[in-house]
Amino acid sequence: MSRPIRFGRVVFRFNWLIAACILLLIAGLVRLGVWQLSRAQEKIDLQVSYQTLSQQEATPINYIPVAGLEFDRLQHQNRRVSLHGRFLNERNIFLIYQTYEEQLGFEVVTPFAVEDSDLLVMVSRGWTGVPSAEQLATLLPPVTGELDVQGQLYIPTESQVKRSNDLAPEEVDWPLTIRYLNTQELSTYFEQTLFPYTVRLAEEQPGVLMRHWPEVMVDTGRNFSYALQWFSMAIAVLIVSLILSSNLLTLWKDGGNERDSF
Repeated sequence: MSRPIRFGRVVFRFNWLIAACILLLIAGLVRLGVWQLSRAQEKIDLQVSYQTLSQQEATPINYIPVAGLEFDRLQHQNRRVSLHGRFLNERNIFLIYQTYEEQLGFEVVTPFAVEDSDLLVMVSRGWTGVPSAEQLATLLPPVTGELDVQGQLYIPTESQVKRSNDLAPEEVDWPLTIRYLNTQELSTYFEQTLFPYTVRLAEEQPGVLMRHWPEVMVDTGRNFSYALQWFSMAIAVLIVSLILSSNLLTLWKDGGNERDSF
């Protein structure tokens, strides 16, 4: 049953059952928008956590607990770590198609054997613009001796973990030139326990090259975009509902006819 409500010449007729359904729809759309904003705030808080971890005192790599990809990304992404041991220069890995300032080159990753442990860590030394892997193998200076180095943990996304180089199960040739750094895939070729995440060398560390990695950032743009869409849909439903439940269209048409008559 509808009941007319007048505001001057404008008349609204509401069917309260339909109006209640429309209000529930609008409330649902607004709630979805608010949820997207809350997700964006969570990501902003996570970014603050990343920045805090990058500024804390370095933690020995042996003391970093590994609990799983999602948990570790929340707890350890960008965490400063320290390593004591030596580089395995004879096992260098060259990642192809790496860019820096729009120039193509290689990312150099050298395994690092942690002293007094069975742990082996993939240490990314950075980028070089040497044009070929053969030249890089010749020109890259070894980093020798027992060293103390520091860097930041990089924990990949689920999609990055699934990338594979389809390496043959048999012995590979070193230095190894591949597209993706997949520690699970590479663990077959080492006798030591391979740490599941990469350490990116800090500035002024032994063996560091051009530090080309972008800062690890969370993406909030999509959440804000979705929130805007949900709020816009809620406003659109409200406006359309008000128009269809009133004589606004009739008044607008009559007004247009009156102007045409002059």
